[in-house]
Amino acid sequence: MKIYIYYLLICLFVFSCKEHNTSEPIPEVKSDGYIITGSAPGLYNGLRAYLKSTNEKGLLKAQDTAIIMNETFVFDGKVDQTQAWFLEINSLDGTFPFIIDNAQLSITVDKENIKHSKIEGNTINNTIADFNSELKKLNDSLTNLSERYRRMIINKESVAGMSNQISDLKDVILHLPHEFIKNNTNNPYGLVLLNTMIRRNASDKGLIVESFDALNENLKNSNLSKRVAKSIPKIREQYAVIAATHIGKKAPDFSAPSPNGKVIALSDIQGKATLIHFWSSWFKASRRENVRLVKLYEKYNDKGLEILGVSLDGNPNQTNPKSDWKKAIKDDQLVWKQISNLSYFNDTICKTYSVRSLPSTFLLDSKGVIVAKNLTGNSLDAKIEELLK
Repeated sequence: MKIYIYYLLICLFVFSCKEHNTSEPIPEVKSDGYIITGSAPGLYNGLRAYLKSTNEKGLLKAQDTAIIMNETFVFDGKVDQTQAWFLEINSLDGTFPFIIDNAQLSITVDKENIKHSKIEGNTINNTIADFNSELKKLNDSLTNLSERYRRMIINKESVAGMSNQISDLKDVILHLPHEFIKNNTNNPYGLVLLNTMIRRNASDKGLIVESFDALNENLKNSNLSKRVAKSIPKIREQYAVIAATHIGKKAPDFSAPSPNGKVIALSDIQGKATLIHFWSSWFKASRRENVRLVKLYEKYNDKGLEILGVSLDGNPNQTNPKSDWKKAIKDDQLVWKQISNLSYFNDTICKTYSVRSLPSTFLLDSKGVIVAKNLTGNSLDAKIEELLK
């Protein structure tokens, strides 16, 4: 999954207007307030520019407005605290997030992409600019590498190691916002990042919780913080479920009926190594993986390998999921234990193990501790061999 973290919030317009005629002299800088001078090359006279903040419902509310004249605009006012605001301009898509405080700032608008606008005047916004620049470089690298990978596959060239490079780069992109928050715990932009990741479900839940907890307490009085905070308890609960099946954890026990109706539990399966295999009869990738697992079972069963198949048959499109399941077991020659509640992805076992795609596997050692997840091919073979020594 390609991860892009650019910050577009869908808005409900609530306006509080204060207009400046930029043909008049620019107001003097107030010692107790902000003044923002804007340069808007290529934008027409009469377009409105808005400064917006986030309310507790996650919507943008206008705090100030100005009219663009002669490619310039001016805002002036006062804020109670340093916080994340957004510049929005009529006719331009998206918003430009920045940190506002009671200081003099200047913004140069990029009319082609407002998110690429530039801001000067305080160091905290320079930090954000550096972050967004690094993020863009990484995303561009990922796009180029993925396109190169695709072309090489089409041309039947060797792509050895490239999938790992892509995976590693995605991981760097995933962690970059959290590194920013960790290193800038008093920067309100961290709330913008967290809010976006939560809304788009675009990051590891454990990282979101960790990053929110790292934020400076002074940030937690803003509306955006309150919005983010509302999501955190549920994310903590979701993370607790996910963490229960992390590598190094004892695999949660479960049970379900076999094809003949006998209830079988994971705790009934005792092997030097045990593979929990989530699959289904209706998914072709699962069926292809079955072929490989049959060979693996033949190779290692006598040495102590056990497999427990957990089918997620019960797809709404299946007329008779149990019949499909039993037929697939027979056709694929799956001789190890099989169980299913025939409940598709609503299965309680599926939810306990946070399974979202098929096939999925969890490899356990002789004590029932999870030692690996979703290994395939030679990597799975090598890990099983290691456990059986």
